[in-house]
Amino acid sequence: MVTPEDAHAAATRVYLAGERLDMRELAGELGISRNTLYRWTGGRDRLLQDVIWALSERAITDIWAGTSRRRGTSRLLEALRRYVETITASDALHAFLRNETHAALRLLTTRGPFQDRLVAEVRRLVEAEVERGTYTPRGDVGLLAYAVVRLIEGFVYNDTIVEREPAVDDALRVIRLLLE
Repeated sequence: MVTPEDAHAAATRVYLAGERLDMRELAGELGISRNTLYRWTGGRDRLLQDVIWALSERAITDIWAGTSRRRGTSRLLEALRRYVETITASDALHAFLRNETHAALRLLTTRGPFQDRLVAEVRRLVEAEVERGTYTPRGDVGLLAYAVVRLIEGFVYNDTIVEREPAVDDALRVIRLLLE
């Protein structure tokens, strides 16, 4: 029996292959109606955001674990550097930005299921270092997390769209200014 998890897994395969997610084709592949697929996933936009978030969340979890020997600003900067390098190396993300530029920017860089979760995750990382006593933010942690995410978006997605190498080092220099 096909489940919502199967729909998510199939959509993830399509995304990672750099292909356009077509809900009619996905429903056909799964042997379910489009109505069922939409009910399970909330629609194409929501499904794409959920797929990209699941991949991002997994990457962030691995990156955070891999930076556990660092502390405070050093850990936050290293984790963010690794995350930016991960997304800039993603062929799937490049394909999505190239093939569906408007949709990709709308889904990834505006308030909604993807961006809100990314901001919350960055906030969680900052708060983890605050709780450890290794980092003291100069202002509101929520605003700091939002600013970091917006900086990443500006430096990474905009450069990728114009087929220019993302300015990872520049992004990290500005993020360092916010964190220190």
